[in-house]
Amino acid sequence: MTSAILGGLIAGLATLAVSEIVLRRIGAAPGRAFWKALSAGAAARAAWVLLALACSLSLGAVERRAFAAALLLSYLAAQVIEGLRCRRVFERR
Repeated sequence: MTSAILGGLIAGLATLAVSEIVLRRIGAAPGRAFWKALSAGAAARAAWVLLALACSLSLGAVERRAFAAALLLSYLAAQVIEGLRCRRVFERR
């Protein structure tokens, strides 16, 4: 069960790396490019989480409930962190 929780946390927090890449890329971008990059980042994060969840459920190598719970909680935490960081970007403009 510990490995399932750890794996879910790692897979979910990988979305934080995607957020960092997107935020660094759009640092000085104008309005339209900013929203386009944010949308692309959201799509990439959602695809990653769905892929990780589908792989864990289909393979059955880890305890499914623990993995899914840890994955979704860490994904939510990454979303909150990204929201706070985006707010700072808006305030600097």
